[in-house]
Amino acid sequence: MSKLDYDIIVAGGGTAGAAAAIAAARRGWRVLLVEEQNCLGGASTAGGVGEWFASLEGMGDIFDATVRELERFGARYGNQKVFNHEYLKIIWQLLAEQAGVELLFHASIFGVTKEGNTLTEVQIVCASQTLVARARFFIDATGEGDLSFLAGAAFMQGDPQSGAVLHMTLTAWMYDTGKVQEPYLPEELTSISGPEDLPGLGTGWVVGSHRVYLNATKVMGHDPTDPFSLSAAEREARRQLIRVVAYVQCHKFPTYALASSGASIGIREGRRIVGEHVLTQDEILNRTDPLIFEDGIAVGTSQVDFHSLTEPGAAGWRKRVEPYNIPFRCLMVKGFHNLLTAGKCISTDQVVHSSCRMTPTCCAIGQAAGVAAALALETQANTLRDISIPELRAILSAEDIELDPRKHRAYAPNDGCP
Repeated sequence: MSKLDYDIIVAGGGTAGAAAAIAAARRGWRVLLVEEQNCLGGASTAGGVGEWFASLEGMGDIFDATVRELERFGARYGNQKVFNHEYLKIIWQLLAEQAGVELLFHASIFGVTKEGNTLTEVQIVCASQTLVARARFFIDATGEGDLSFLAGAAFMQGDPQSGAVLHMTLTAWMYDTGKVQEPYLPEELTSISGPEDLPGLGTGWVVGSHRVYLNATKVMGHDPTDPFSLSAAEREARRQLIRVVAYVQCHKFPTYALASSGASIGIREGRRIVGEHVLTQDEILNRTDPLIFEDGIAVGTSQVDFHSLTEPGAAGWRKRVEPYNIPFRCLMVKGFHNLLTAGKCISTDQVVHSSCRMTPTCCAIGQAAGVAAALALETQANTLRDISIPELRAILSAEDIELDPRKHRAYAPNDGCP
């Protein structure tokens, strides 16, 4: 079997992975981006999650480009942090193509080859064919840390005591038909009796012109890294969604009908890969001075958005967090020379994860990972530990990632922040 050769392979084409691939490819390197869905953007596109939940400024020129293009399409709804996710699919694709990224959709990495602490190649299945691809550096942006897991990296998952992970959500959109709908609920599904019986975060809200966005399902007690549990979660989410639709047609949006739901359930938390540093709740919450690291490569701005692991509805706790640095060491997979993580599988505890997993933050993290891998190639570094952190930070600053937490605004809508 012939082997494909690249400089960098990125696993996962969600926001973090797409940004990582673009950041590296536009510096002239051969980059392969392996994505299981049929589009880039992950939860923000295929998952139908058409909202940002973090501050938008200072997240890098790649994120800025997505916002600008959405506005040009007229696909951003006023000053709201809500957008038409269908347009984002083509935006991410064009940005990747312009950078020269090699895109492989409908593809999954199922195996790795390594020599000691160095990954050398990955095995990929796509269209009933097996491909083998080699690279010098690898970036795991799979969300659930699949590539790192296959390589044998250590990981954390869920609550330290129970192992329970944050719930999954299937989002959906409704449209105004202009006439009152007759709600229908199959007899095997139980109707929602009232607000206290809602499974998730409320009953949606109107965005743009005659559209309703539903982030209203809450699927608990399932493991997104277990094949059968993940499938069961998808099934439960769809049952919840139809119950919510019938309820809002009766009580809130009588003329609206279901337009679409995510092609895949939104996974808040899977594996968190152990890195050279684990960013902890104590570090980001129990402090008086801004959290600044010498190797900071992005800034987290979102509140702690910790949903209850056992109770339905909006149960849980939310807490404002002053902007904080995310260190490069959280991206460096412990025990490996040429493997980085990007996005929500970076090295943090569960509480920090509930803040830094937000899309704009993941985009900045992904861009940093792509630049770091490219810099390692450019300086002929043997390992990612050999790259110059000051040089990495200088490049990121030049690419409009604001690395100083003091120049960011906290995002805490539950605490009166915009």
